[in-house]
Amino acid sequence: MTAPLLEVRDLSKAFGNVVTANNLNLSLTAGVLTSIIGPNGAGKSTLINILTGFIPPDSGRIIFQSQDITYEPIYRRVRLGLCRSFQVVNVFTGLTLFENISIPILAAHRRANGLFSTVSGEKAVREEAHRILQRIGLQEQGDLPASALSHGDQRVLEVGIALAARPKLLFLDEPTAGMNPVERIKILENIRQLSQEGEVTFVIVEHDMDIVFSLSERVIVLHRGDVIGDGPPEQIKADPHVREVYLGEEVVA
Repeated sequence: MTAPLLEVRDLSKAFGNVVTANNLNLSLTAGVLTSIIGPNGAGKSTLINILTGFIPPDSGRIIFQSQDITYEPIYRRVRLGLCRSFQVVNVFTGLTLFENISIPILAAHRRANGLFSTVSGEKAVREEAHRILQRIGLQEQGDLPASALSHGDQRVLEVGIALAARPKLLFLDEPTAGMNPVERIKILENIRQLSQEGEVTFVIVEHDMDIVFSLSERVIVLHRGDVIGDGPPEQIKADPHVREVYLGEEVVA
């Protein structure tokens, strides 16, 4: 049997009397596009923050590729292939798209100290940056400053920056936040295509149920730090408890 890509064992976290992770146990399988949903305060962002090293758990273990990373620093997790994006756009607006992509590539090559002074002489870095820009559909804008992009394309660029770190597992925290419908369709199709390529496993935290149910292969539902639903979209849609506490529907007995 293939080991899970990531496994969470008895994970707990509380802020005072507010429990955001209550002895959570779950695993993520490589290649399965997964969404994590739940009402405000369910513990979604806290879970991502714990898994990616931004805050420590109170107890429990995190196993990534069969390695215990519970207390590993962020940079070690990134090097192992565990990466994330944020709810707020996090790009270098004063740098070109090519430069934004090159920074994590240089870091992955352990040559970040020289930054752009070495890029001109690094054929492999240049080729990788251009390849990523092509994968995310922004190759024509590579020489533009990131500030020239629309909000939606900046979010797409952020996915490209994350890809440049060579992740095996990538968490996207509300990737469509603030987008118009056209931008939303563009980034969703991009994520779908990248997922189908099989190099990166995506986990998305999202509030838009249309996005969740149209994009995901698996949906995990959190409520007050507990998993109350876990399965394919159609199963989650039909789950009475999920409908009651999250979708806000009355359940007919």
